[in-house]
Amino acid sequence: MFASQVVVGRTFVAVLEPGDDVLDSLAGVCARFGVDNAYIPVFLGAFAEITVIGAEHPPPDEDEPLQTSVVVRNCEGLGSGTVARGPEGPLVHLHVTVGAKGDSARATAGHVLAGTVQYPTEVIITEIVSPVLSRRPNDRARGLATLTFDAS
Repeated sequence: MFASQVVVGRTFVAVLEPGDDVLDSLAGVCARFGVDNAYIPVFLGAFAEITVIGAEHPPPDEDEPLQTSVVVRNCEGLGSGTVARGPEGPLVHLHVTVGAKGDSARATAGHVLAGTVQYPTEVIITEIVSPVLSRRPNDRARGLATLTFDAS
């Protein structure tokens, strides 16, 4: 375990509109305002389609990182995430829980790989001034790129 005190900066409210790409739009807001490091405490809306890491059936080894994804269409949900400095600009790491409207709001949760907004989606983004966040492969997490920073 490692931890650091966080110094926050500006806070932004963004509204993603129908047809917007979720990850590109969030990265675009951060780039527009010069935000390399942030957290997303509020992410809520409706999606025409969202793709998350997941599986339709239990995987053979539940401890292994999933290599598959599921697509949920016409859904609503909420999530949160972080933004770290990436090699090509802000890198958004977002997790959501969504309920499929056409399937009695059956829930799916996971790491967002892609998504398209169906109805306006509200997002709060809070800048982290320090420490500087990044993502690096972590051997203890089976090689997954995980959040890291200079610990205080």
